[in-house]
Amino acid sequence: MDLITTNELCKSYSKKLVIDHVNMHIPESSIYGFVGENGSGKTTIMRLLTGLAEPTSGTYELFGLKNNDPRIYEKRKNISAIVETTSLVPTLTAKQNIRYYELYTGITLTEADRDALLSKVHLENVNNKKVRNFSLGMRQRLGIALALVNNPKLMFLDEPMNGLDPEGIAELRDLLIELNQKDGITVLISSHILSELEKIATCYGFISHGKLLEEITAQELKERCRKSLMVKVDNIEKAEKVIKELGSLDYKVSPNGEIKIYDNLKIKDVMAGLDAAGINLLGINSSEESVEEYYLNLIKEGK
Repeated sequence: MDLITTNELCKSYSKKLVIDHVNMHIPESSIYGFVGENGSGKTTIMRLLTGLAEPTSGTYELFGLKNNDPRIYEKRKNISAIVETTSLVPTLTAKQNIRYYELYTGITLTEADRDALLSKVHLENVNNKKVRNFSLGMRQRLGIALALVNNPKLMFLDEPMNGLDPEGIAELRDLLIELNQKDGITVLISSHILSELEKIATCYGFISHGKLLEEITAQELKERCRKSLMVKVDNIEKAEKVIKELGSLDYKVSPNGEIKIYDNLKIKDVMAGLDAAGINLLGINSSEESVEEYYLNLIKEGK
């Protein structure tokens, strides 16, 4: 089941189209890694889905309700978001910030609830320390504690790893995995640190210049990015026969005349086999893509 779907979603500012007919599908219980360059439209989509902005055209659904359904306001109580920045009061302690947030949202927690929230984000020992003296990683975790006050089923996080040191990134990563796997919270997270996103995302959406280029599961992405030998030839059918004779059963053929071989074949053996069969070799190279390289190649193909 998809908790979020969008249908030809568009948003324009001053007649400039910044979200261009986007069709997203965010599965329940997933960690959806939202990947795109600065200005690609990630934050704008989050603002649309949280009701902070209205679509110019197209629709979206949350929990099975369309955005123009009056009941969606009730469903939004199951959503929390940290979009752009976390709103914290630096002169207050962590627990005081939670109390302040309760007043803002109209939610009342017990002292035990507040202690449990701080424990969940590993801030149980900060005592009376003011937030202005927190590290950036501690502030990010406190921001997530505030986002958990309403016991959400769905959480939006816009670049939460920005500026964090390696320890802070690891702590945040472990926390998000815990919230997803133990508490069942579906997470939509954007990040420029794709090497870290690879460690937590269960599926991805790649966006560029307002257009959604592709949605893909983590397993599918792993398959596409694994080590391969790319061969480009002038006769695919004859080349396939040669590759099979060399012992490869795990390969894929692209419409542009490329063959990706995933078996551990040596380049010299492939070249010799193709030459013996009279096949013109147009290109050959070994590669193992990262998520970043995969995304950049998507952009090139889109252009």
